[in-house]
Amino acid sequence: MSRVGFQKSVRMFHKFSEETMRRRGGDQAGRESIAALAAIEAVLKAERALTGELLEPLAAFTNLLQSSQLPPDFGNYSLGDALAAVEEAQAELRQNDAQHWEFTPELDESSAGKLVDFAPPAREPDAGAHAAQLRSFVLGAAAPGPSQAALVVGALAEPALPLSELCARFERVTLNDLDLPRLEALVRRAVPESQRERIRLERYDATGSYVAFAAGVTQAVEAASTQAEAEQALLAWLQTYDVGAGSAGLGTAEAPPDLAVSAMVLTELGRGYAPCIAAALAARGWSASGAESGPLADALTLLRSFVVQHHLRALSRRAKSAALISAVSRVDVRTLPNGKTVADGEPHDLLSVERLVERLPTNTDIKDEQSWEWRQDRAGGAVITLVEALRF
Repeated sequence: MSRVGFQKSVRMFHKFSEETMRRRGGDQAGRESIAALAAIEAVLKAERALTGELLEPLAAFTNLLQSSQLPPDFGNYSLGDALAAVEEAQAELRQNDAQHWEFTPELDESSAGKLVDFAPPAREPDAGAHAAQLRSFVLGAAAPGPSQAALVVGALAEPALPLSELCARFERVTLNDLDLPRLEALVRRAVPESQRERIRLERYDATGSYVAFAAGVTQAVEAASTQAEAEQALLAWLQTYDVGAGSAGLGTAEAPPDLAVSAMVLTELGRGYAPCIAAALAARGWSASGAESGPLADALTLLRSFVVQHHLRALSRRAKSAALISAVSRVDVRTLPNGKTVADGEPHDLLSVERLVERLPTNTDIKDEQSWEWRQDRAGGAVITLVEALRF
């Protein structure tokens, strides 16, 4: 993907939007959109950094490109392409700066014990269609015949994974996540004792950021005299995130696995960022609302978007084959007195895109693509999640 090509696309749409407003007039939303395009253009010129409030207009623009509503001259760039172009520009912008962050995925027991809020919540395995389709897709991604190694990244995120079947197909199956005791319990529950010698467990942070994040939050909040000062320090620090996508990994082994599986992991990456900040602010007797809305929340959303993108880059570059399954959008439904269900509001995009493939570069060689709805009933209605799966 060419940064120059995407930069040209943004420039063309920026000019087109300005000319349209001059001819037809426009409202405040239109003016804000044009201002955002100008800012994104400056980002791609390496004149400024991408900040949290620009992620939504950037995603909206790439969604428009993917919808084929614009002439072909504008290109067909995905959000994955856009973020790659942004990171290239930001590397140029920061080329003379000291490195602030490192990708540090391996954790000792003491560090892991401080990251409880970052681990995926425990849940019972789904026994319905979601579990069946997920298991089928993962096993379909495992090539027939003997294979050496499979790696399940963030193995605690999806309890319905077909671990026993993977052990039957691979000589070695590595499971990693933050919580080693929970991984051990998962193996005892899901893998027969006769197959457990093939299992390897490792404590691993797929974002490579959690220890540094928790330490940075503590330092910024404890050094502040007021909540406003703390939030400003946190915002400035988050904007220094400078890990390159090429630094991200999947596990501790140097050799690439024959198959890497990332199942329901993407929306869990960075889940502890906001709770970590909220806890630090609360410990000083301050409100945690700043982590839930406003510039600080936008900065956290952008950071999560980058670590998701780095995970996707690692899947495509550090494994011979990858099976990626993720929640993409979610909608609440309620049950009416007549028994029918209706949507309670609009669907909520979980990854800033309408389709999972839009988080990948457009040149990714997709071997298989599936989708299904996952219904989780609750009192008075249900949550319906759109799940998509890709093999590449």
